This record gives sequence, structure tokens and C-alpha cells, in this order.
Amino acid sequence: MRRFLILLVFLPLFTSSCFLFQKEEKNVYVSGRIEGDEIDVGTKVPGRVAKVFVNEGDDVKKGETLAILDSKAILAQVEQAKAAFEAAQKAAQAKEQEINVYEERLAALIDRRNSLKNQLDFQLKVAKEKEFLANKDVALSEEVLKKAKAVYEKAEADYKRFKKLYERKIIPRSEFDKAVMAFKVAKADFESAKENLLKARKAVKIAEAGVEIVKSKYDDVASLDNEIDALKATIKIKEKEYLAYLDKVNQAKAVVDEARAHLSDTVIKAPVNGTITVKYVSVGEVIPAGFRLFSIINMDNLYLKGFIPEKKVGLIHLKQSAYVEVDAYPGRKFPAYVSYIAQKAEFTPKEVQTKEERVKEVFGVKLKLKSNPGHVLKPGMPADGYIEIRK
Repeated sequence: MRRFLILLVFLPLFTSSCFLFQKEEKNVYVSGRIEGDEIDVGTKVPGRVAKVFVNEGDDVKKGETLAILDSKAILAQVEQAKAAFEAAQKAAQAKEQEINVYEERLAALIDRRNSLKNQLDFQLKVAKEKEFLANKDVALSEEVLKKAKAVYEKAEADYKRFKKLYERKIIPRSEFDKAVMAFKVAKADFESAKENLLKARKAVKIAEAGVEIVKSKYDDVASLDNEIDALKATIKIKEKEYLAYLDKVNQAKAVVDEARAHLSDTVIKAPVNGTITVKYVSVGEVIPAGFRLFSIINMDNLYLKGFIPEKKVGLIHLKQSAYVEVDAYPGRKFPAYVSYIAQKAEFTPKEVQTKEERVKEVFGVKLKLKSNPGHVLKPGMPADGYIEIRK
């Protein structure tokens, strides 16, 4: 009877040991704790904590406001920067309007110059045509005069010859009268031709004077060209000044953007979905730039961190299927996979209880949990991992 009782006592222990042995035969066992990548949430600007909206253990969404710093001083900087920006804009706009006035004046001046030039070109063309025609008239008048002179000289010679013949009673009076008439007509034509030539030459001088008068007016065009060039040079100077004003506007805009960025930095937001694990500040505290306010762990991105003996590292590889068990949920398996294998061995960490175990060489591994339903797994929980061995 006594032996039977002893057997009953040790039978469950033997059965459990057999089960564990079979379990470890099919898997590489990893013992460790549940961990997550902790993200520190800090501040870029110094200030006093005005409001805190979360506590340790609270779940937060990415972009959710966690705390607000007093922003009165930064608001004043924003307003000051905006005032400087608006002043720079107004100055640039005034300079732009000044350039517009100069450009309108330049356009009007160019129109005036072109109009005058077109008028003078037309007048010069007409004057030169008149000069050409006047010179042509002179040539014609000279030709007429030449012919009239030849007729006149012949008529004069005939007149003198016929006069002698008439005086000697060789020719009748009628023939002499014809010679006299022809002489008078030729003389009148010769005098008229000389007068017409004088008039034609006078007309040439008038036409030439007209051409010179028109040409002299081109000085007004040259004067306008000089005025246009001077105005263009002034506009270039004004445009450079305008670009300098635009630089000031851009600089002032950059200051505004920086001040607004600082203002937005006073609103502390969650960078990721997760759970507040540590709250380092309280309302009223004055904190420096770069101060850590909260720590967040993404509860959907947990892993088991542990160690395996050196002799078993050849049995595992990245992405290898695994599962995790925790004492808080007995019999429940949480799917996982191998996400990290250390590249070199190390001695068992000091937290291992016995010195004999600490001198063994092990490899660090991480088993990434595929999910954390209901966030039942928490960082710091002791856990057992089983990496499935492929046969």
C-alpha cells in the first residue's frame, strides 16, 4: 500500500516531465521576458508643462495629444515674426508698384519714340522724293535751256543775216519779218528756260533744306533713346532692390515658419500607436529642450527576448515559426517567428541564478509575436518560447 501511494505521488511529475521532454524534442526552447521597443517622447523646446492628458498604462493613438507646454512666449515670437513678415511684404509690394510705374513710363516713352520715328521716317521719305523730283526738274530745265539756247543762237544768227540781206534789198520785207519773229520767239523761249532753270534750282535748295530739317528732328529721337536707356538702367536698379526685398520677405517667412514650428512643438503628440509605460512629468514642471516626457511601447509590436545554447543555434534561422507561452495564460499559444539571431556568442547574462549556468556560451534571440490580441501580453512578463524544428 505504501509503495502504491509513493507511485501515485510521483506519477504526475513523471508524466509532466515526459511531456516537457517531448515538447523540447520538437522545439528549441527559449526562456526570457516579453519586451518591446520603447520610444521616448521628448520636447524640442523648453517651457512649463501646462497640461498632461495621459497617465501610465493609457493606450494612445498616433498623433494623439499627450501634453501641452505653455506657449505664451512662443506665441509672442510668432506674432512678432508675422509683423516683420507683413512689413517686408508691404515694402516689397511698394517697390514692385514703383517698378510698375517706371515700366509704364518706359512703355509710354517707347511708344512716343516709335511714333516720332515713324513720322520722321515718312517725312524724310517725302522730303527726299521732293528733292529727287526737284533735281529731275533741274536736269529737264537744263536740257530745255540747252535746246532753247541753240534755237535762240540760230534765230539770232538768222536775224542778223536776214537783216543785212533786207538792208541790201536782196530779200523782201516779209522774209525779214519772219526772221525777226522767229528771233523774238526764240529769245523769249531762251529767257523763259533760264527762268525755269533758276526756279528748278531754287526748288532743289528748298527740297534739300526740307530734308535737313527732317534729319535734324532725328535728334529728338536720339534724345528719347537716351532717356529710354536711362530709364531702363533705373528699372534694373529697382529690380535688384526688389529682389533684395524679396529676400527679406523669404527670410521673414522662414522666421515665421520656424516660430510656428516651435509653437507646434509645444503640443506633444504620440509618434506611434502604443501604451504609455512611463510618465516623467507633471503639470507645472519647467523642462529644458530635449527633455524626455513619456515612454511608449507599441503593444502590437512585442517580442520575446531570450538565449539559446550554442549547440542549438544551428537548428534555427530567421523567419522560423515559433510560439510563446506565459504563466498568466496557461495552455494558450501565441504565434511568433524568429526575428533576430545574435551574430556571436556571449556568456549567459548575470541575471541567471547559478554561476555554473552563467559560464555557458549562448546566443541571443528574439521571437517576434505575430499579434497581441486584446493586449494581454505585457512587457516584463516572464515567458517561454518554442522554436519549431523542421525535420
